[in-house]
Amino acid sequence: MASIHKKVKIVATIGPASDSEEKIERLVRAGVNVFRLNFAHREWDYFALIIRRIRAVEKRVGYPVAILGDVPGPKIRIGFVDEGVELRTGNRLRIVGQSVIGSKEIISVNFPSILKHIKKGTEIYLGDGVTKLVAERIDEEGVIAVVTGGGALRSRMGFSAQGMALDAFSLNTRDRSFIRKAAHAKLDFLGVSFVQTPQDIARVKKLLPKKDGPLVIAKIETAKAVEHINSILDFADGLMIARGDLGFSIPLSELPFVQKELIRLCLKRAKPVITATQMLESMIHNHFPTRAEVSDVANAILDGTDAVMLSAETALGDFPEETVRIMAHSIRGSAPGVKSPIFEEEKGATHAATASAVRVANQIGARLIIAFTEGGATARQIARHRSSQSIIALSPRETTLHKLALSWGVYGFKTKTTSNIDHLLLQARTVARTNKITPLKKGESFVIAAGVPFGKSGSTNLILIEKV
Repeated sequence: MASIHKKVKIVATIGPASDSEEKIERLVRAGVNVFRLNFAHREWDYFALIIRRIRAVEKRVGYPVAILGDVPGPKIRIGFVDEGVELRTGNRLRIVGQSVIGSKEIISVNFPSILKHIKKGTEIYLGDGVTKLVAERIDEEGVIAVVTGGGALRSRMGFSAQGMALDAFSLNTRDRSFIRKAAHAKLDFLGVSFVQTPQDIARVKKLLPKKDGPLVIAKIETAKAVEHINSILDFADGLMIARGDLGFSIPLSELPFVQKELIRLCLKRAKPVITATQMLESMIHNHFPTRAEVSDVANAILDGTDAVMLSAETALGDFPEETVRIMAHSIRGSAPGVKSPIFEEEKGATHAATASAVRVANQIGARLIIAFTEGGATARQIARHRSSQSIIALSPRETTLHKLALSWGVYGFKTKTTSNIDHLLLQARTVARTNKITPLKKGESFVIAAGVPFGKSGSTNLILIEKV
């Protein structure tokens, strides 16, 4: 159980380096809370196998391990390219909308309409920024760009440019099929790529069951998404700060400030937020991270993020288990420095009750808050205060406990449906004494947050101080 004794959660991407059942279990025991399945690669049969493996591991370790399916969405890419093409610094390259076989003189893009957003001087990136271009001239046929950072040109490379946006978000037939299959397989979260407006989230939610479907996580990768972030958060259940593509879409110098603002907004709304991309990138091939990477992880934690994510480090890297261990170690070192945010006065019983639970716990020196929660809202509302106490969420619903695996400082345990106050107190005292997260000794106090009537979601209105 030592691997889950950390406030900030770890999301790890599954891939060839980590997809066996044995490796999945080793990653869970090292500290992974949520596994990410990147639907851009492989077909559903592969993911169905991985889901079964994760669920089997979860049963063995005895605590919730969640799964996030990542829907690729409308990724902007270049077309097919002849093999062995190398772009050299100083070369000029024409970018067009109509389909062509790419060469060192010309390439095409799969969304021609995006070319109208490119102006003279716009910086353009291919792949993950391996190759850099600058728009030199715009004409009727497309864009003429000069190569300012050369590199190999490969088919279907990603295409990014500052300020670039799609005219409309779209889901292809494969995306829709995977969304429905993910819901049927009872995945806990769906990450939606290249979200730009709240309507994009609404389109995805229409494909999901109204009850107990996966929570929808909006991946923030474009300047337009940042512009519409408040309205997107009205519809999304959480955010992923996808700093790779976002760092191409907005000026790089603004990225740290945008990261902080997105985390702040999620804390205000009590919605989980994942900080992602290149967190321990050097560990794909190295035993140790760079000092800058450790500082980057620490800064995301100090910003208040719910989770940090590993991508290629665990999907393709040489040392996935060691990478997770170092991430977990970094979390334990940095999490005590997280400051409790100050929220404006908010109306409503749930806001008042959960804020009071934290305030009371601080005043009496309690080390533990136990939240009885039907849908998870009570636990998330408590967690947003980023207090020093451990938060144990008790729920009869496994789907709720899985979805809390992404929330800061929350540890979920299944319990029987509470029928009356005596039953609630009995369960709370037993858990306070026997849990392996923060077991209390006889005479120690703890705080209970719950809702009456029992079993009704979103009705937190009861705060109790109890002793073991």
